[in-house]
Amino acid sequence: MRRETKIPFLWLLLDINLSVLIYSANPQEYKKYRFYERNHFARNEFLTKYRIHICLGWSFNPTEYRSYFDDKNRFNQSFSNYLGRRWLYAPDASDQQIEDFLREQEQFIVKPCDLNGGTGIYKILLSEIVDIKAFCVSAKINRLMLEEIIKQHSGLSSINPASVNTLRINTVVDKKGVPHILCACLRMGTGQAVADNMSAGGILAQIDLNSGVLFTTAIGKDCQTYIKHPTSGAVLPGFQIPHWEAAKEMVLQAAKVIPQIRFVAWDVAVTEKGPLLIEGNTMPGTEGFQLATQTGVYRLLRSYL
Repeated sequence: MRRETKIPFLWLLLDINLSVLIYSANPQEYKKYRFYERNHFARNEFLTKYRIHICLGWSFNPTEYRSYFDDKNRFNQSFSNYLGRRWLYAPDASDQQIEDFLREQEQFIVKPCDLNGGTGIYKILLSEIVDIKAFCVSAKINRLMLEEIIKQHSGLSSINPASVNTLRINTVVDKKGVPHILCACLRMGTGQAVADNMSAGGILAQIDLNSGVLFTTAIGKDCQTYIKHPTSGAVLPGFQIPHWEAAKEMVLQAAKVIPQIRFVAWDVAVTEKGPLLIEGNTMPGTEGFQLATQTGVYRLLRSYL
């Protein structure tokens, strides 16, 4: 950072530590939200990992209800009306049911039920399974969720066909029980990665809530920005999200299913027929709120407490 910013080392070190104490911003957040360029008031606008997990998470999302979102099996059961695809939780199925599911799908997505951030998710072909019986046993032991492959909208596929490029739409329910959309972004995988999470090398760009159009360049975990997608070359600013109004309506309805959980970051896929839910996150990363725009949302979110 000293080399990039030209700020003297000791001053930078002091400022980073003060940001930890005053704004609960870790060194990575100090860098990606460019605190070295901001005054006190601008820094205090940013939602940091500590603030979302400690200050806000406990207030909006009681611990006893988070399992509806953290456990993928319970999530799929609770939000089955919004999934739009076939799925099977291996521990609750017989070997024959698992085998039938595999043979009907030919290829499918495998998800561990208790991991997040895209960790452990992979795509597999039936032809790649040497021993189906052994796979059934392993799927049960490892509590795997098997899901039908989502065929995303051709427009989103043109950006990057290797991954399902999802919308991250953040909702908050006010004190009267009315859900609102805070902000939204498009997350895109890069290369041949199946997941579009930033931890897997993905990038994101912010969506205008009224029009459903990308209005920023994309940005990655390394804070490098992209006008064009690094794999496909597709121009990103100005891209129109398909079925945008339907996607907004879906998450606003989904936000009412578990009313005790008031703050959710929804991952939404869009097919030719319309949007469907992938998952909901009660303790999401802060990037989807403010990284692409470099605009903090901490005070806005606090206004709903």
